[in-house]
Amino acid sequence: MSAHPRFFQQLSRELAAASNPTRRDELLDYWIDCRDRATEWDAHCWGFNPDTWCANERAEMERRAKAKPPSG
Repeated sequence: MSAHPRFFQQLSRELAAASNPTRRDELLDYWIDCRDRATEWDAHCWGFNPDTWCANERAEMERRAKAKPPSG
């Protein structure tokens, strides 16, 4: 999932209004970046809470790290 649909609507308007090729390239690069990377909006839609995300996995890794004997 990419950024919020309204973001892309606004970006479309900016692209249509851009007359400078360099600015259009910047906006298109930004479009691709936001299309391909997750955002905080995505995390919310997927049900991720920054405080609890991967809490079970992190707890298991900590447990294993504490149980592993030191190497050497």
